Amino acid sequence: MSLLTLGKSIALTGLALAGLLGAAAPAAADQTRDRWVNIPDTVTVAHGVACGGRIGGVTVSTDALPGLVYVRLNATFVGVSTTPGVLCSVFATLHWRNLGTGAEGSWSADVSGGVLDFPAEPWTHLETGSGRVEVTLTTDRPHLASATEINVY
Repeated sequence: MSLLTLGKSIALTGLALAGLLGAAAPAAADQTRDRWVNIPDTVTVAHGVACGGRIGGVTVSTDALPGLVYVRLNATFVGVSTTPGVLCSVFATLHWRNLGTGAEGSWSADVSGGVLDFPAEPWTHLETGSGRVEVTLTTDRPHLASATEINVY
């Protein structure tokens, strides 16, 4: 038997086994869909001695939980903190507005970091309602705000 024939036999056997195993597997439960959107970076000065950098983040909405958006921020700063043992930090605020319903709100977190990205705090959720939502990220220090739009299930 040539190597080409042997290779074809192995491939066909693998396909047949995969088909049998797939047929024996239970039907998948309802699959949820997620929408992930990055929050563009906000460039900011931070609390500390010559601290500055950027804050960014990510949002995710899922069709399993309509009207909710989960958010997590992260920061990369360079500089020296004025408090020993504490990294450069800012107070960040995420403002949101549902463009369809007019509902709006905000969420704030103390964000700190060093040269590597550090998450602000665990994921939080915003009750924006379903539809197109505008998100703007600002800080309590001089900054260049960022804005984006997300689609919420």
